[in-house]
Amino acid sequence: MYMKHFKPLLILSAALMLSILLFTGCKKNKQEILDTIVSAEDNSTIENEFTSLFDLGDDFSTNDRRTRAGSTILPSGAVVTFTDSSFTDGDGVECSIDFGPLKTSAPKGIFCQDGRFRAGKLHLTLSKRYALDSAVLSISANDSDNYYAGNDGYNMTQLSGTINITRLSQSSVKIDVSNAKAINDRGTVYWQSSRVITKTLDNGPGILGDQFEVTGSASGTNRNNEAFTVTIDDALLKKVEMGCARTFVKGKITLTNTSSGKTIKIDYDPYNNQNCDLVAKATINGKEYFYSVR
Repeated sequence: MYMKHFKPLLILSAALMLSILLFTGCKKNKQEILDTIVSAEDNSTIENEFTSLFDLGDDFSTNDRRTRAGSTILPSGAVVTFTDSSFTDGDGVECSIDFGPLKTSAPKGIFCQDGRFRAGKLHLTLSKRYALDSAVLSISANDSDNYYAGNDGYNMTQLSGTINITRLSQSSVKIDVSNAKAINDRGTVYWQSSRVITKTLDNGPGILGDQFEVTGSASGTNRNNEAFTVTIDDALLKKVEMGCARTFVKGKITLTNTSSGKTIKIDYDPYNNQNCDLVAKATINGKEYFYSVR
């Protein structure tokens, strides 16, 4: 009698154990997918923020008195203070840009002509005139500078880190981002990158109306402390115009979560129309997920 009861119980126990293992495996796989999508969202956020800092620095460094009205990114409310305004002393020029303090109600920053809201302070140094080969433009912000940026004036991201922009030719620059950190209501993201930006359309003095392509690689740690790497497969296209300057309108990247080895493909133009809709598509394990870029 004992053996008759024992065999069904043994089968039941094995089935139960298999169910538990399958459930655990599915749960783990789902979590890995969610972690990878989180990395995609976080990479898009910090990537866009630091690319927009390039836009700002490039625009500021190329503008002069010939610049047409309304073609500069900086609004009239931004205060520029030079601590060294001459190249003749051999150590370049230095200045800070103050967008004012972060406000408690929207819009929390001042509106800039690239469609972004900004608050806090940035520091800029330029080794020699920006148009000259090997000129280096450095843009930095520390935690104490309380530099914030955002698309809608409400969801603001605090940024810190350093961008070094080195002139390669009249149409291209090399950009190295180090010690980058982005903090918002989702959490904290760390990031670094090495890329080349090439101007494909020049709309005259200033950066507004210009178009750029971005190539290169990046790596970082998402809000869940998961490390990831990024490779640009198809050049990212940026249109610096109202409504478009906030993100890329075309391009594809591959993102890999380091610990799980899971990869995800990200398409910034899922509808093949280069619209400024802030929509990107992530593909993982053959499944597609659409998300909005902040």
